[in-house]
Amino acid sequence: MPTSAGTRSRKSPGASTSPSARSRPASGLGCRSCGCCSSINRGATRAVTCADLSQDLEAYALGALERDEAERVEAHIRACAECAAIVRAYRDAVDYLALSVPIYRAAPRLRERILAGAGWRPAANLLLTVRANWFATAAAVVLLAFALGGSVWAAMLSSEVSQLRRDNHRLQEIGDLSAEQRAALLRMQQELETARNRQVEMSSTLQEQATLLIVALDPDLIPTRLQGTPLAANATCNYVWSSSQKVGALTCKDLPQTALSLIYELWATKGDKTVPLGSFLARYDGTASVLVKFPPDTPGEVTSMWVTLEQQNAARSQPSASVVLQSVPALQAAR
Repeated sequence: MPTSAGTRSRKSPGASTSPSARSRPASGLGCRSCGCCSSINRGATRAVTCADLSQDLEAYALGALERDEAERVEAHIRACAECAAIVRAYRDAVDYLALSVPIYRAAPRLRERILAGAGWRPAANLLLTVRANWFATAAAVVLLAFALGGSVWAAMLSSEVSQLRRDNHRLQEIGDLSAEQRAALLRMQQELETARNRQVEMSSTLQEQATLLIVALDPDLIPTRLQGTPLAANATCNYVWSSSQKVGALTCKDLPQTALSLIYELWATKGDKTVPLGSFLARYDGTASVLVKFPPDTPGEVTSMWVTLEQQNAARSQPSASVVLQSVPALQAAR
């Protein structure tokens, strides 16, 4: 045990001592909980024991002891493994405090306030309960660690709430945009929607082209030619039917552009029924294509085919009189 501790124990009754030292009974008995205290107790000098420091370890871990008191604790824990373990546990708990609260240097009088509030037990009862105090201290450290973990979680949750508040503020800023800025955003949304629609149309066109390619590779195609009427004198269409795929395809060229409310419609006479087979528009270069599937409830042979101009949004069960193309000569293939 260091000399300073022994010197402190040999001071005269009138010498200055710490408040905590004056409050302890002057007992010659030591702590049997560690080898350090046991070996010293066999000597002739009263030394610092684990019981003497049982309530100083917390203040030492917090850095709240005065210099001479801290040196006394350091001298003891160098020789006492059990007290050193308690100090390390308290320091770990103190380190966690940095995650949730600012670093704060306690006042030197913190130790006196803590000891005054806790009080001291008589020496006879102290030695009987000292080991129970170690277990209670260790349990308190564990509970403190859990509490600090809850503080860290609360800090993280507070950070998420702050982020949500910032996002809400951004939304409020968007709501405060000027009329011109809102109009610009609206135009951007419309352009985006237009681009999406074009993407869908492109996907449909690619699927249609793939089907047309399959039909074109069929060696048993049945072809039909449609010639333009005076409404579209230069327009021509070729229609083919794939017996294996049960799909027909109409491809046209030199079709005139229609008015905004008009659309082309392909018709056929199959058996005793007039059947609408699909509507389409001419592309910017006058070409057009449409896949054809006959309804299952239309038996019989196809005897004629033609293309008319129809109102785009009107319901139609019969063709209009505006015939743009018709099959020539008479259709010869059965479907």
